[in-house]
Amino acid sequence: MSYQVEIRKVTEQPVVSIRVQCHVAELGAILAEILPEVWRYVRNNGVNPSGPPFTRYHGFSEDRVDIEGGLPLPAPLPGEGRITAGMLPAGDVATTVHMGPYDRLPHAHDALHEWIEANKRSSAGPQWEVYLTDPGLEPNPQKWKTELMWPIK
Repeated sequence: MSYQVEIRKVTEQPVVSIRVQCHVAELGAILAEILPEVWRYVRNNGVNPSGPPFTRYHGFSEDRVDIEGGLPLPAPLPGEGRITAGMLPAGDVATTVHMGPYDRLPHAHDALHEWIEANKRSSAGPQWEVYLTDPGLEPNPQKWKTELMWPIK
């Protein structure tokens, strides 16, 4: 798959999320646990998210990952327990869209990384994925749409 990369300015975005460290093989199961927990917290507080869920990657090694799964909000909401309040940063991001199953997302990340290097840009913080398609509503993984956002300078 060919990936079109563009630069976009984003504004600071309030979020609530859960951050965990896990084995790479556990990533799907962990996200299937924490994202519904964040959804319940937001709904129980009478808030409608301002966009789809995201996963931010704070660290990644061959077998471990430090991730944060959450929801963007129209206004800050305090955290509770392991759910924390935070912000997605403002600034320039390199972005691309991946169509297809999540197990092919590494190809999109590689394409984004190659574009950043080829265009002499550098990372300005942890990258994140925005899940534009809800797999619960669209069972065909070929139709899943994920936007990748990588802060750059």
